[in-house]
Amino acid sequence: MDWPRREASAVVRQLLDMTARVRAKASHITGTLFVAAAVRGDYTSEFGTWKPVSRNSFSSWLDAMGIEIKGDRHIGRLRKSVKVEKAIVTEGRISDAADDHTEEAFASHYAQGTTLRILSGRTITTAQQHWFDKALDRVDGPTVISGPEDIDQKLLEDTGLSPQEAEDLIAGQLDMGVSHCKNPYQGPFSRPGELCAVAPLRCLECRNAWILPSNLPQLLLFKRHLERLRTVLAPPAFERLWGQSWVNLLAVLDDRTPEERAQALKHIEAGQAVLDLPLAANTEFDA
Repeated sequence: MDWPRREASAVVRQLLDMTARVRAKASHITGTLFVAAAVRGDYTSEFGTWKPVSRNSFSSWLDAMGIEIKGDRHIGRLRKSVKVEKAIVTEGRISDAADDHTEEAFASHYAQGTTLRILSGRTITTAQQHWFDKALDRVDGPTVISGPEDIDQKLLEDTGLSPQEAEDLIAGQLDMGVSHCKNPYQGPFSRPGELCAVAPLRCLECRNAWILPSNLPQLLLFKRHLERLRTVLAPPAFERLWGQSWVNLLAVLDDRTPEERAQALKHIEAGQAVLDLPLAANTEFDA
């Protein structure tokens, strides 16, 4: 066997150790390796010769104790209940619950209980929800404020910003290029406390980004940048590197009216809007 505790000799030694106290109370029984212990109706102990088929059965014990159960009166049902409870305590980890036999035996004989199935489903659902929330927390995209150009501080506060954050956004102190940033020192792409090192390239994938109407010219310039990358990168590479930004950008631009986009293009053509990107943004490797 693969584990020493599953070797026949090791199992016999463990059984001898576990039944030592019982055999000590049944010294009158000789010529046999194991003895049987039972509890009478008056809750006194009785020791005798162990026989595979005897009155000291699980059914006899149920009758003596006055316990009624539905279905087959087989002691294996009691063991299955214990195994299910052990699986519950170990939060569904089969490797821990199957500590006295193989995991395959547990899956075949004990993993069919309704309680265990519900627990396993709950564990799987919890794990899936955890990683789903992690994914959403990283790429849920920016908050977009659409409407008139005169965005005031109260409007920003009503959307969830603190008074100081709203004041900084209005003053342009948190302008990162294609968007404003709620907190550039707490971004999902950098370590907490460090200034975000991927702005403005990843602002469209960041939960801290706030896009105001005044950002429209820069968004159109960023769209031109991504369109150029689509011509030089293979589709799988572009999707892997820029797919989320592209989807979020198109969603933001779709919310703007043709008049707003035309006015933003006039600002670009007049040289009143520029997009500052890091030098590395102009070099992409298709790999």
